[in-house]
Amino acid sequence: MASEPASLASGASTPTQEQMPPIAALHGAHIAHQAKRQALHWFTLRRSSSSLEQMGVGEKKRGLVLVSQKHTPVFPVWRIVLVTVGGSINSSFLIAGGITIMFGGPGGALISYILSIIVLYTVMTSLMEVGSRMPTDVPYYMYGTRVLGQTVGVALAWSYWLVWIALLVYEMVAGGFIIQFWLPDVNRAIWCLLLFLSCITIVIVDSRLYSPIESTLTIFTIAALVAGIIIGSLAAAGKLGDRKYGFETWQDDDGPILNGIIGVIGAAIFANFSVQGAEAGAIMALKSPSRYSRRMTPIVICGVLAVLLLPSIFVTGLILSYSDPWFDKDTFDSADGSSLTYVFEAAKIMPAAHVINTILLISAILDCCVSLYIATTVIQDLADRKLAPSILQSPKDRDHALSPYSMGLCCMVGLGIWALTYIRETGGFVLLGGVIGISGVIMWSSISIMHFIVRWSKRFRHSADENEYRSWLFPVGPLACLVYELGVLVGLFYILAWVGFDINIFLFETLGLFIFIALVIIAAVAQHFGYCRC
Repeated sequence: MASEPASLASGASTPTQEQMPPIAALHGAHIAHQAKRQALHWFTLRRSSSSLEQMGVGEKKRGLVLVSQKHTPVFPVWRIVLVTVGGSINSSFLIAGGITIMFGGPGGALISYILSIIVLYTVMTSLMEVGSRMPTDVPYYMYGTRVLGQTVGVALAWSYWLVWIALLVYEMVAGGFIIQFWLPDVNRAIWCLLLFLSCITIVIVDSRLYSPIESTLTIFTIAALVAGIIIGSLAAAGKLGDRKYGFETWQDDDGPILNGIIGVIGAAIFANFSVQGAEAGAIMALKSPSRYSRRMTPIVICGVLAVLLLPSIFVTGLILSYSDPWFDKDTFDSADGSSLTYVFEAAKIMPAAHVINTILLISAILDCCVSLYIATTVIQDLADRKLAPSILQSPKDRDHALSPYSMGLCCMVGLGIWALTYIRETGGFVLLGGVIGISGVIMWSSISIMHFIVRWSKRFRHSADENEYRSWLFPVGPLACLVYELGVLVGLFYILAWVGFDINIFLFETLGLFIFIALVIIAAVAQHFGYCRC
């Protein structure tokens, strides 16, 4: 990796197809952490009946209702912020946060993150209003069955399960790449399989250590990000390292915003995926008895993200030029692909890569565990609701236990997808990126559409007084979210064509959308023949 950015030639243009990193793989790097913190505490609390009693659930119930208000403990605002912010500033931001600079320049990258955080706030307020009109025992991935109809709702629920399977596989593959950073001569498949077996063992034996370890990891990640902001500022000012960067990257011939609005859209694709998943804090906030806490939680979450992410992107943009050879690498799946590592090395702090890689490895192991656990519990919940084969239902003789059949199914599907990534590495990453990436767009768009229906439909007005939450941004907020997501999709297709259209890349990038359409068709057929009853 170059020790400092290369000088920009006059009239420098956007990188060519050969210089572009695998777009879908980067999507996966962002999305792989979009939803894992949603179940951070449920993953731990599910393992002990005493915790369930503290949650006020009362009787033990079979199955798991993920992220539902009834089974959600009352968390203080600071704890909700820690959980949701951790999902955005972990590997999803550390690995490829600087990629936004390559597409939009330093100014375009900064604008894209500002827009993404604003849209995140609108999604959170929309989700809180929709959640306030739903029964307390319904998980939010089942909201679609109440608002959008059974066919689309069931498709969304199954899509949610597939996302967790894809996340499981991605963490396996990412863990293999991360270990190869230290041991490049060992076959990556060995590390992937060892990580997978360790994950299964942890989930089966006991998972109560997950929550404190993950919370501690989040604190260390925040500390590393703050240190990067401070060190990067000193390096840009010439106080650290061997050169003074100043505002050179903002004064290039192409200006601070590369390629205008198209560059901003390209950067927004990755910025959008970085913050997706933080909307789960909205459901956690609904449990609070304080109306003030419910109102303030989205503001605090988005405010903290703004305070951490925006200065980091700004400082990185001062040091890292969009034409730097650092972007020529083939993969961004270890610390060598982290823009934070680049900032540390520009300041001549060389051990930074090992520190960042250690954080990423621990995160990959823990995230692999939670992905398997949640995928198993989701399919059990769907089976309990008669939306999946009955053999996958929760064990009747053991409360809050995982079904071996459900876990076996998740493991088999996960290993099948992993085999594809191993046989055809690039194609496999594109597959995962396409499935995971488009799911975030579908989820945010569906939340906005549900907000319109819930506000305007008489069916949901009877429960409006119970929680008394109404988004003050309606209808501008959900409408802006839909326009934004449409712009991200258009930008994605434009970039694919711009760097050199390829039918295989196009199909893989849109595979998530095709899978969702297929799920809708299957759900419609199942409903027609009476196999799908919520």
